[in-house]
Amino acid sequence: MDLLGQETKKKDNNKAKRTVLMLLIVSIVLLVLVVIMIFTLQGSQTRPLTLSINNTDTQIAQNLLIPGEDGKTYVSLQLLAPSIGYECLGGGYLEYNDTDKSKCYLENVNQIIGFEADSKEIYKTSVDSNTDYQYFELNNNIIQQNDMLYIALDDLNVGCNVVYSFSEQENKINIYTIDSLATQYTTTYEEEGSNIVAKLESFNNQKALCYDMIVIANQNGKMGVINSSNQTIIGNRYTTMEFDEETQSFIVSDDNNKFGVISANGEPIIGLEFEELSIINYSPLLYQIKLNGKYGVLNEEGEVLINPEYDKLGYTESSSSTNESVLIINNLINGNQSGIVVCREGKYGIANLSTGEMIINCNVDKIYSRRDSSNSTKYYIELQSTEIDLDQYIEYVSSTTVNLNQ
Repeated sequence: MDLLGQETKKKDNNKAKRTVLMLLIVSIVLLVLVVIMIFTLQGSQTRPLTLSINNTDTQIAQNLLIPGEDGKTYVSLQLLAPSIGYECLGGGYLEYNDTDKSKCYLENVNQIIGFEADSKEIYKTSVDSNTDYQYFELNNNIIQQNDMLYIALDDLNVGCNVVYSFSEQENKINIYTIDSLATQYTTTYEEEGSNIVAKLESFNNQKALCYDMIVIANQNGKMGVINSSNQTIIGNRYTTMEFDEETQSFIVSDDNNKFGVISANGEPIIGLEFEELSIINYSPLLYQIKLNGKYGVLNEEGEVLINPEYDKLGYTESSSSTNESVLIINNLINGNQSGIVVCREGKYGIANLSTGEMIINCNVDKIYSRRDSSNSTKYYIELQSTEIDLDQYIEYVSSTTVNLNQ
């Protein structure tokens, strides 16, 4: 028997097997490397930029987005407006000049927002507002290009009262209108059987969503604020809560139906002691209060400017009249003073907002305003069915008072 030959043949077979095994291992490793390289290359390829509004993918129209010199992306207010529930109109609000391409404003049933090229400042108001404009400062200037105005994407939350985010993984711009988000939160809490409910019926409380604040109520109806991560910002201790965007505060009430003001993190600003409380002016910030059935005025710090001793504040003109209602009048007495219209026993007067003293005693029948042919506002009083220019009447009253004191 050729034992040596058999041993050699056996060694050759083992060697061949090892070679095949090595080749198989190398092939598997190479295959794995190829697969990894394919996925790496696919992952490194930039996805096309997409836009989603209220979870619906939307076509990016020509000139909708432009790059800014600061490296940020800007979006056209004119082209975006219809998709987020606004109409975009040219010029400034109530300026009646829609040919001015450097200005525009967004309008819907809830509010009006004004923009101007090369400015960070915007204003907000509403058609039925009883206060002056609210002013906000964006992080970036508004850009004018292609006969349109553009806002930076990271300014959308404040500038348009929507909620914006960007997904780097998907290369997607996500925009949510606050009414859509309010519906989502309300539905989510209901479907989850949560022990809290969203209190987002009012437009003001929907605005809080732009600042990651969700007004909620617990099973006992007590209201508070959480963020989108369900972290408590303000505990559930209030009967009512109403957010104010400019002051970043809440007007709240308790079980005794007493009203006050707290900051966005729950710190007290004005104590819970008034029967009614509302903002009547933003610059300067003024609150109308009601105490023991009478009305007065507080300043930003909660200090009393006008004692609560009047039946109401302001004169309200009928909607059919060409005259306009009046609450606060600036530039009185040589342009140095501001006054507020007050009413006692059906007669009207004007109290000085700085001193609380009366500029005109409560003895006239009406105090109203009217726009002249140049669109300037003029103020008048009515006394015994006679219309008198307000400045002339104040001058007359002042001279009469001086003569009486001599």
